[in-house]
Amino acid sequence: MIRALKYIAKSNIALGDEAAAEAAVKKLLSDFSTDKSLPAAVLGIAATYRKSARYQKAIELYQYILEQWPDDEVSIHAQKGIVNSNIALGDEAAAEAAVNKLLTNFNDNPLIARAVWDTGQYYRESKKYEKANEFDRYVIDHWPKSEYVMWAKMDMAKTDIGLGNDAAVEKTIDILIADFNDHPELPTAIFILGEEYYNKAFNTKGDTNSPDARPEEYYRKALAIWERIIQKLPPSPTTPQAYWCSAVVYSQELGEYQKGIEYYQNVVDTWPDYEYAWHAQFFIGMYYEKLRDSGGIPESEVNPKIEQAYKAVVEKYPDSNSSPYAALKLGQLNFNRGQWADAAKYFELFMEKAPEGQRRGDVLYDLGRAYEKMGELDLAAEVYRTFIQMADPTDARIKTVKAGLEKLEGATK
Repeated sequence: MIRALKYIAKSNIALGDEAAAEAAVKKLLSDFSTDKSLPAAVLGIAATYRKSARYQKAIELYQYILEQWPDDEVSIHAQKGIVNSNIALGDEAAAEAAVNKLLTNFNDNPLIARAVWDTGQYYRESKKYEKANEFDRYVIDHWPKSEYVMWAKMDMAKTDIGLGNDAAVEKTIDILIADFNDHPELPTAIFILGEEYYNKAFNTKGDTNSPDARPEEYYRKALAIWERIIQKLPPSPTTPQAYWCSAVVYSQELGEYQKGIEYYQNVVDTWPDYEYAWHAQFFIGMYYEKLRDSGGIPESEVNPKIEQAYKAVVEKYPDSNSSPYAALKLGQLNFNRGQWADAAKYFELFMEKAPEGQRRGDVLYDLGRAYEKMGELDLAAEVYRTFIQMADPTDARIKTVKAGLEKLEGATK
């Protein structure tokens, strides 16, 4: 019952029904006052208020936790929530007071280093970079052996990225690699710094009025950081992620298709089970097409590579989201060169695997023509009838298909 009331309260907060939320909270506090799981339930409701930007309501519940259960394990999280809520409200004095209570009342708590590190992140999200660095430095100075020291240093580099202190970022990366070379999460920390540059590039792309809008420069900085993961750090689960994201930037953002293909190929060759390997395999074919269409590689050289890439999607990743579209590409390739049986096979595969409504009319039209070329007149007629039913009534091809269908029906009688 306590879980049900908690979810009722959280749902009503999300819906904006203040009265219903308050009623659920009141009932929860009165009916389950002795339940040991109540503090955690109240903490969860307070967090929902905070995430919904109802900071004062969140603070009320956080304060209730501190007053009613000062020794419960959730109390440090409640104090941290008060800090975060006041930062979000822009109430510097209240935030400072809450921080002082955090440091004074929970100094011996085993979670204090994490709480102080989190506080730095709250300030950084509010672009209060100096305050953010204060808390990162506090973690580094007071708990030098804590697992959060690496993350605090990484966050200080994030601040430098936000402020444009690129030389300081490079220096911090060198320190991280030197000091935490045996830390299993080091590649993730380095990757996040590249991601910060990527986000900076993405967020300023197209902003011609800002002097800080230098997206290509930021993309290049992200690539340089991810390259350090690839070249300088031992292989880890982050390595294929660095290759994948680099490939996306090279191909999608910088238009360097050949470089992108190289990095996508590394993903599928070395980590065929990586979560985006199927996507990488499809992109190899797609960007080879772009290279061909831009005149970067002669058709005679690139077309076999395009076909090979799409076949690999269909054969190695048959259940992926890209598989039906790779089949469609293969159907079109074979149709264009008059290989009707193969064209029909891949068009059929597309129809089997593609979501409803995805270009089915176009594919049915070409599938009918392929069957007709193969002499499979009954199949062609059946497909044409389906095409007429599915096509937009204004589709100019309907008239042609109906005329052809009459001839086919006559030929099969």
